[in-house]
Amino acid sequence: MYHVFILLLSIGNVYNLTCKDVLDISDLKKIKLYELQSLSPQDVINCLSYLGKEKLTVSEASFIWNSIIEFYSGISNIPEDTLVTLHWVTIAISPEDYQNMTLGTLDVITNFGFNYGLSNEKLRAIADRVRCDFGDKQPEDYSCYDLAALRQILCAFNKSEIERIHPKAYKEVAVIIGKLKNCNYDVLQGFATLTVDIDAFGSPDTWTNSTIRSLGVVAEHLPEEITVKLKKKLGSHILENIGNVD
Repeated sequence: MYHVFILLLSIGNVYNLTCKDVLDISDLKKIKLYELQSLSPQDVINCLSYLGKEKLTVSEASFIWNSIIEFYSGISNIPEDTLVTLHWVTIAISPEDYQNMTLGTLDVITNFGFNYGLSNEKLRAIADRVRCDFGDKQPEDYSCYDLAALRQILCAFNKSEIERIHPKAYKEVAVIIGKLKNCNYDVLQGFATLTVDIDAFGSPDTWTNSTIRSLGVVAEHLPEEITVKLKKKLGSHILENIGNVD
């Protein structure tokens, strides 16, 4: 009977974890879904900055996201300081969920701008929120800091919106833009239009190999006549593997 009591006590300890327990476990291994499910909503909140920092499965992220909703009694009540620490929990948020959120500050937008491999539908929902919430800013008002925060969200913008961004602001973050993943053709063409503006990188006649490398995937979408000139000047190899630069 004594041994049974010890076993039950041990099981109880495993299935009633606290944030401190999670941090202790994480020193040895990645926390499992069943261990996550033993956390109270309060402990999920307390441990969120840790829980979201590593890539999660959809099931793990969904449990954490639903715990957050439960703790705050609704999506619309989730405070900014929680939204900014979601990180990989972001993959569990549905397009409909964004209708009840406010993405109005740079810190919050930064969380949603990282590359989590979100679907186009989710990115479009985030972009719609940014258009509504981000201080009445239009694309021509975006600073380089705004663009750096938006990152992947820009892939859900229209080409016409991209082309309204100020070339100088774009130039400051061209290296970041050049590393965007799975952006559609029109968006990258929009950035290519900004690239050849004299206020961005000056005349293409003055560009160097370093300029091309800084453009990343955008370089693949430059106008053909400019690409031909650059290949003659810098070599036919200049665009090889440009999209694979990390």
